[in-house]
This record gives sequence, C-alpha cells and structure tokens, in this order.
Amino acid sequence: MPSVRIYNTEAIVLRASPLGEADRLLTLLTPGLGKLQATARGVRKPTSKLGGHLDLLTRSSLTVAKGQSLDTITGAEAQETFPLVKGNLERLSRAIYLSELMDSFCPLEAPSPAVYTLFLDGLRALGVETDSDLLLRYMELQLLSLSGFLPELQRCAECHNSVAPSLHLWSPAAGGVVCPSCSAAHSDAANLSLNALKVMRFISTATVSSATMVRVNAPLHRELAAIMDAYLRFTLEREMRSAAFLRTVSRARAYVGLPTSGNESEVPAGH
Repeated sequence: MPSVRIYNTEAIVLRASPLGEADRLLTLLTPGLGKLQATARGVRKPTSKLGGHLDLLTRSSLTVAKGQSLDTITGAEAQETFPLVKGNLERLSRAIYLSELMDSFCPLEAPSPAVYTLFLDGLRALGVETDSDLLLRYMELQLLSLSGFLPELQRCAECHNSVAPSLHLWSPAAGGVVCPSCSAAHSDAANLSLNALKVMRFISTATVSSATMVRVNAPLHRELAAIMDAYLRFTLEREMRSAAFLRTVSRARAYVGLPTSGNESEVPAGH
C-alpha cells in the first residue's frame, strides 16, 4: 500500500463552501503550486483547531495530504489575517472582489508566483491605502498583464497606428483603445477621456506604491470603473458575482456622504 504523500505550502484562502455536515471545500492560491482545491475536515465544528486558520482571505502555512481526487488539509497556522481589511465593509468588499478576480483568471494547478505576490500585496495595500478604487484598477490591469490579457493602451488595437490625444475610443471587443476610423467596426466602442487613458497607461506599469499616489476625482473614478468592468466582462464572458456587491457598498458610501477621493485629478505626465 503506497504511503500517504504530505506537502507543505503557503496559501491564501480564495473561496470556501460547505461540504457534508462539518467539512469545507477550500479554493487556495499558493505561490508555487498555483490555485488548488482541498478539503478541511471537521473545520465547521466549534471544537476544530483549524477553523480560525482557514478563514476566507487568510494567509496560512498549510500541511496537506495528497488524495486521489481532493487533497486534505491536515494542519494550518495563520500568518496574516488582514484585520484592517476584514473589519471595514468597504475594504472587505474590495478584497472579496479581488479574491474572485484571482479565482477567475487563475486555472487550477498553474503556478504563478507573480500572481500570488500581486494578490498578497493588494490585500496588504487595502489595509493602508485611502484610494481603494484606484488600487482595484491597478490590480485589474496588473493581473490582466500577468494573464496575457492586458488591453492595448498605446496604439489603436485595430490598425496599430498611434492615437491622437482625445481622438480615441474604448472597445473591449477590439482589445482596448481604437481610433475613430476603426471604431465603426465595433458596436461596443465607447468614449474614453484622455485622463482615463493616461491613468491606465501609468498604473499598468507602475508599482503599487506609485500607482496609488495618483489623485483621481469622482467622475474619473466612475469612468475608469466602467471601462474596466466592460473589459473584464468581455474577457471573462460574464460579470463577476462580487461586482454587484461592490457597487452596492460604493453607492451606500456615496449616499451617506463619505468622501471617496480628492476633488481634483492629478495624472502623471508623459503617459
């Protein structure tokens, strides 16, 4: 009889669903093994020693037993629980959105240390950055780049000619920016402001610290969110479930009059 194979890995819990009476099926993002699914037996019992170490959006060190169909987590120790994120509804809604985003773009058992680092950096930044909406746009573009789906931001996606300032539109079907001449072939082409294009160009190549220093006003935030939402829906061929929850939280925040960003836009020059 073959011996049980055990392995250790660091992981962030992306998704959790009940399994049987006391177990839970977890979707995990790991740095060296990619996205995995594993069971945590008895974790829903009040007496479980694993429970608090396997919460959603928790980074833990795991010991896992290899199984025929599903692996089983036999040990877990929480490393980061992100209390500043989980204790704030606005930040939590954005973390849940990022979790679904990672889950949607990462195939099972396809290692990508860069994606894992991106997600971890994003969760950490959510706890300290004031402009969480701009952080989402940064995370979206960075993940699209790592996954091979980065939209064309420099030239017309159709004719590949340079686009003149303010003479460009946005077409998810075309794959990004299109010039007026090529936009007629795409019914989904929508207006794209010069500032929105500048912000996307900058944050697509910036570090998280420099990207979140850009000042974006509320109208530009709304434009960027709509642009990226349309592109992600086209790329994934569906809307992410957490996107509706995110919009609800954002509307509630605006309704009670809480500020979402600065009053003026400050876009880096040269992009």
